[in-house]
This record gives sequence, structure tokens and C-alpha cells, in this order.
Amino acid sequence: MVPTIALHAALYFACFILVWFGSGLVVSTVSTLARSWKLPSFLLSFFLLGILTSLPEITISTIAILNDDPVIMAGNMLGGVIIIFLGVIPLLGIVGNGVRMPQQLDKKLLLLTLLVVVAPAFLTADQKLAQWEAIYLILLYSSLFIFFSFKQPLWEKVKNGLVHKKKKLSLLVLKIIAGILTLVAASHQIVRSTLYFADVLAISPFFVSLIVVSLGTNIPEISIIFRSVLNHKKDIALADYLGSASANTLLLGIFTLMYGKTIQLPNHFFQRFAFLALGLVLFFFFARSRNSLSRNESAILVALYLGFICFEMFFIAQMQ
Repeated sequence: MVPTIALHAALYFACFILVWFGSGLVVSTVSTLARSWKLPSFLLSFFLLGILTSLPEITISTIAILNDDPVIMAGNMLGGVIIIFLGVIPLLGIVGNGVRMPQQLDKKLLLLTLLVVVAPAFLTADQKLAQWEAIYLILLYSSLFIFFSFKQPLWEKVKNGLVHKKKKLSLLVLKIIAGILTLVAASHQIVRSTLYFADVLAISPFFVSLIVVSLGTNIPEISIIFRSVLNHKKDIALADYLGSASANTLLLGIFTLMYGKTIQLPNHFFQRFAFLALGLVLFFFFARSRNSLSRNESAILVALYLGFICFEMFFIAQMQ
């Protein structure tokens, strides 16, 4: 038993490293392409990088749905949002001695973004996610995209780039495919190991996904923290994090529709919603107070995340 557990733990660790390399290859390649096309940096980071840094979640969710394990998908998506707002963004504020809000993100846009982000937690407070709720999540994200698009047009520049730089495009596409294939292979093993650990520890795969898998699939976002601080581009990193958290709402809706029926989730979901809602409210007031998130305010959000982890561990212990 011990050698088997050690093997799965080693595979788990190795697969998360592969996720980091695979997603990094995709993100860096698309970033290079976007810079050569002179795309708007904020919109690029919010929507394009937001989706691309969610590739680990996308691949794991696809495999989980195909294996008829939707709770792994749901736990990964919801846990990812909590980690981004209570862990990753505050860590950026601590490492970078605070972070200013991007100029493009005014009060209305920030509020709309946070509403999109909190919607999944609100809809799953009753321990289930129905098909109509999935459609609502997709429409909600679409409204956010349309609202942003009115501010800064993006697709015209993408079309011009496709027309004028076809030669470079083929090589970059090959790199993107290589990154995606790496992600798919690693994600397949992550799902298998998650089910194994859930079985050995006699707990729901949802809890493993909520805490461990969601942390591992946000490695691309965590790595961006240090790159952005060194390159003095913390506002772009923040745009990516907000976009990634928003993308989880879209992806949760899409994968729930793919599953084709209502997803039943473990209990105590209201408490998780309370943690996330409190975190988003604090983030909003911190961000708008001086149009920045200070190091002390970031530390408060991290403390809330640690409280969330303690709550989950206590709940798991009660189930044993």
C-alpha cells in the first residue's frame, strides 16, 4: 500500500510540473503572437490569457466529464476561483508590495466582473447545478465579454494579424498543440490519481479537487506573479487573474451542459459561498478605496483563505 501511495504522490507531483510546462508553452507562445499583432494588453490578458491559463482546468474537466466524475470538474472550478481571489492575487500584492488597479477597470467593470465570478458559488449553494443554471453562467460571461468589447475592439486586430503573418503562425500553432497535448496527458493522470487518493482516504473526490487539484491547476497563474513583479507588469497579471476567474464561470457552464444533467454536489456549500462572497466584498472595497490593493490588505485576504482551508479540513475530519 505504501509504495502504491508513494507512486501516486510522485505521479501527482510530476503531472503538476507537466501542467506548468505545458500551460507555460501555450501562454508564452500566444503572448508572443499577440505582441507582434499589437493587441490591447489589458483585453488580451483578461480574455485570451485568462482562458489560456485555464487550460489545465479545461483538460481536467473534459476528462472528468468523460469519466462521469463531474464533482471533480466542479470542485476544480470553484476551488480555482477561491484560490485566485484569496491566494494568488493577494500573493501578488504581498510580493509586489501592493498592486494598482488597471485604468481600464473602472468601478462598474470591476463590479460586473465580481458578479460573474461569484455566480457559480451562489448557484451551487443548494448543492446542485442544473442545466438552466449552466446556460445562465454562459450568458453572464458573454455579457461581460460584450461589455468589455465595446470599450476596446479586439477581433479586428486578430483578423489583420491572421492575414498578414501566416508564415509565423504555423510554427506557433505547432508549439500550442505541443503544449495542449502535454496538458491532456498530465491532466488524465491527475484525474486518475485524484480518484485514487479519494478512495484511499475515504473522502469525496470533490474535496481533493477543491483544495489540491485547484491549487495545482493554478500553477500557471502563480508563476506569473514573479514574472510580472520582475517585469513591472503587475496590472497585466491582475487582468489575467480576473479573466481566469471569470473564465471559470464560462467553463463551469459549458462542462455542465456537456454532462447533460444536473450535477449533485457535497453539502456545506453555503459556507463555501460565504467565504468566497466575503473575500470578493473585501477585495472590491480594498481595490476601490485607493484604487489599489496594499500589502496589508493582501495579507487579510490570505488569512481568509487559510481560514477556508481550516474549515475544509475540519469538515473532512468530521466525515471520517
